[in-house]
Amino acid sequence: MSELNVMDVRKSFGTNLILDQVSLTVQDGEFVSLLGPSGSGKSTLFSLIGGVLVPDEGEIFLNGKNIIGQRGKISYTPQAPALFPWRTVLQNVLLGQEIAGVKVEKYPALEMLEKAGLKGYENHYPHELSGGMKQRVSFVRSLLSPQSFICLDEPFSALDEFTRLEMQLWLQSLWLENKKSIFFITHNIEEALFLSDRIIVLSKKPATVKKEIYLPFSRPRNKNLLLSEEFLTWKRIIYKELEFSL
Repeated sequence: MSELNVMDVRKSFGTNLILDQVSLTVQDGEFVSLLGPSGSGKSTLFSLIGGVLVPDEGEIFLNGKNIIGQRGKISYTPQAPALFPWRTVLQNVLLGQEIAGVKVEKYPALEMLEKAGLKGYENHYPHELSGGMKQRVSFVRSLLSPQSFICLDEPFSALDEFTRLEMQLWLQSLWLENKKSIFFITHNIEEALFLSDRIIVLSKKPATVKKEIYLPFSRPRNKNLLLSEEFLTWKRIIYKELEFSL
């Protein structure tokens, strides 16, 4: 089980109020995306959930336990893959287990790397990989980490459109297989629609939760969905929500 509850969280930097009474939930096994204007505090919220920052007010619970200021309770994948250049692909994906002090299991790691299309690259170093391959390594590391809750902060932002769609399909397939809870930041409306069970829209700074949108699309989703009339209708709805947030 992995359920996140953020309750009435406020965060300022000096006199600059970033988050104002933000409350939200991510249920066990749910894929939730966070949309909002640039600078609205999305990454700040992730830093609070990850224990890097501490809120001025409010509570953050994971599985009913307060995790404020506690690092290592979630698995976090930043925009850049953040792989250690001196470690091989296999060593990088096992890092989460090592840090958590749990038994390192190489076979599941090798199996997941194969599913990620990285068979034969286990002993390669990050500089030998493409951008998409590095991002896959980063995802595999998150999925193999013992934490059951994953935060992904715009992990596809640096990829071209076709690689991005390929990565979205790949992430969906892995998520459907593992069903870890995922909280996903993106600026891309189509990406949020394609991947999510639910979308949370933040207002401009100081950010509050402006809207929660439950999506009707069945799973698994394929690229044909992107051109459907229903998908385009939902895209217009969310675009208007974001437009009014500016």
